[in-house]
Amino acid sequence: MRLYLALLIWFCVGALHALPALAAANATLSVQAAPAPHPMPADPSLNDPAWPQGAVPLNGGFENLTTRSAARLDTHAYLLYDAANLYVGIQSEQPGVPIVATQTTNNVGFGIDDFVGVGIDTSGNGAQVYYFETTPRGVRYQQAAENTRYQPDWSATTSVHGSSWTAVLIIPLKVLRIHAGSAQTWRFNVIRNVASTGEHYSYGYDGIMTDGPIPSAWPNFTDVRFWPQLAGLHVPGGGGVRPRPRADVYALASTGGDRSQFAQSNGTFASQAARPLGLDASIPLTNTINFVGTANPDFSNVEVDQQTIAPQEFRRSLQEYRPFFSQGAPFINSNPMLFNTVNAPSDLIFYSPSIGPFDRGAKVEGTFGLQSFGALAFRGFNEVTGDTFDDVAYGYKHALPDRSFMYWSDGVLAHHSVAGSDETVEGGVAGRNVKTGFIWGIDDAVESGSYVPAPGVSRSINGFLDVHKPNYEVFANYADISPNFNPIDGFTTTSDIRGPILFVNLVGSMPGIKNYTVSFGGDRYLDRSGEVHEADSLGIISATFKNGFSISNLGPSVGLLRGYDVTTGPNCTPVPNARTYFTGFPCYVGGRTDRFNFFGGAIGYHDGTPAPIDFSYNEGPFGSNFVHLFTASTSRPLGSRYSLSLEYDGTLERDFTTGSLNSQWLRRISLGTSFGPDANASISLRGINGTGGFALPGLNLAASLHMKLKSGNELFLNYGTPAANATLNRFIVKYLMHVGGAPGT
Repeated sequence: MRLYLALLIWFCVGALHALPALAAANATLSVQAAPAPHPMPADPSLNDPAWPQGAVPLNGGFENLTTRSAARLDTHAYLLYDAANLYVGIQSEQPGVPIVATQTTNNVGFGIDDFVGVGIDTSGNGAQVYYFETTPRGVRYQQAAENTRYQPDWSATTSVHGSSWTAVLIIPLKVLRIHAGSAQTWRFNVIRNVASTGEHYSYGYDGIMTDGPIPSAWPNFTDVRFWPQLAGLHVPGGGGVRPRPRADVYALASTGGDRSQFAQSNGTFASQAARPLGLDASIPLTNTINFVGTANPDFSNVEVDQQTIAPQEFRRSLQEYRPFFSQGAPFINSNPMLFNTVNAPSDLIFYSPSIGPFDRGAKVEGTFGLQSFGALAFRGFNEVTGDTFDDVAYGYKHALPDRSFMYWSDGVLAHHSVAGSDETVEGGVAGRNVKTGFIWGIDDAVESGSYVPAPGVSRSINGFLDVHKPNYEVFANYADISPNFNPIDGFTTTSDIRGPILFVNLVGSMPGIKNYTVSFGGDRYLDRSGEVHEADSLGIISATFKNGFSISNLGPSVGLLRGYDVTTGPNCTPVPNARTYFTGFPCYVGGRTDRFNFFGGAIGYHDGTPAPIDFSYNEGPFGSNFVHLFTASTSRPLGSRYSLSLEYDGTLERDFTTGSLNSQWLRRISLGTSFGPDANASISLRGINGTGGFALPGLNLAASLHMKLKSGNELFLNYGTPAANATLNRFIVKYLMHVGGAPGT
């Protein structure tokens, strides 16, 4: 603990000394768009004489977001456009720093290799943002703010020559949503990842832009307001090239004794008839507004499986990947002011992963002017609860280009045959002073209906004030969430809380340290009985050192959570062996406050490179046990085609009442291989033994093969699933036929 306090003081003093070093650069720059005199060739030599016409002015050069200083390696970028394409040329100098290019399959292993890329915001206010990246081998990646399944048709060619490498990216305008009007002003950025040093470069820069692990934190969509403008574009037809209508038709077959076992909304596996055929479709109504429909959507999860078996107690948030829900998802969840406690994910009134398999749906989503909106309806049957559900969700947001003012409204109208009706309406407003860094906002959500326990109405109100500067941020929020606020299609960690939350973050760098963050935070919430329902505090340090080592989340995290007996009837009769932390309202019987405290942290070596090694250890009282948590993981390429990852986790629990000691251990080995730019396979073996954790013991074998065919269609072969607690004897073959535009466009 003394060592930790010394580190804390050292980092805080360093933050004060670093204040003058973090200045803005290029954040307010406007670059005039240059038309291409002819279609630019896919020639990475950059010898075409037209490229210099689109040279991006350096104005001090690129910034190293990781070290918060000028980039040491030179980068030169060129942007041109014509009636069909955006052309981007990038030259990366890398003397004395190895060029890393281990991956060979598109969209696999993002962030492991060096890459360069371009960010484009066609909306100008952060509503429709796109990234396109390529590695020295020409392996391609891309992301879109409005769709996690964005996989457009575009090209990249690269060349490595000595200690530098060059790339040409050709991006068709038809894969972007471009507002009507012949004169366009976009925002853009040029980015670069140097894998061997784990550093990230950015052309657009402001001191409060964020850095972090790839792809979970960087590149992100939140820093668009600091990107330079790309002005004077004249797109064809008075409004760009409208995306093409598209349809994805799947055919699925399965075999094996567990062929009917599929993941449900609560994470369990239940018997459900596999769907042999289904359709997802998207039809542009305007350049930036789409109709989206689905019939008999697939729920086999062969394309992505985000559920992993690891020790856990509280609910965690997953990302949506199903085509119907993923397209335009940020327009439905329009509230940018998401509430969260110190140790919990953000609450949402619409959280599509909780819905599970459904039968059909229709949606309209998109943007116009400074507005974004979405409205959807879907219907299905819940195999777990027996509910037939027929629900509607919507969202709307107006935001100025610099995000200095915005307002929003969203809601969910849910009708379930067993659970009842549940209507939630939310609205809010927020503002930002760009010069002073002062930010404010308020949001109010009201839930009503037969699903809500007496008195039949609940509410969630949040108001915050924030000051965000290059070296620090101070955030204060007051929340009042009434008992039983819990939208049926949403995500709510705890209800029946009211009180303040405070965060202070200090960021900077110093000799020997590329970057660090020191975070202090706390919250204290009372329930309607007047007792402290939840109280959390933390003081943690994260830092990346220039020798390749890093520490993260080092320090204490202290939590108090009050639970009550579950009661029934007008006399508040306790239900045997049933307790809840969600709310004790209205009876508040058997109240007991439990501790959920941890002290520890993680040590990494070469994180952000092809061969990272990570260890973590945490210990402390956690509910009714004293818990020790251990994790260790590593991954590395094996030649140019194979990759290996290893993981070993452990949990030790000693019961406070009985003194008994239990343990649980997880071992996982995964092997991946590439069959070229459009095909890869993986196999994973995971074993869990013991009962001293929150996972179910079992041995799990899962394997998958994915191939994108020359026709553009896709083939998936999957055995088992990594989400199960034991091997599923289930083999699935899925053929996905794409008609019209590319997936996610």
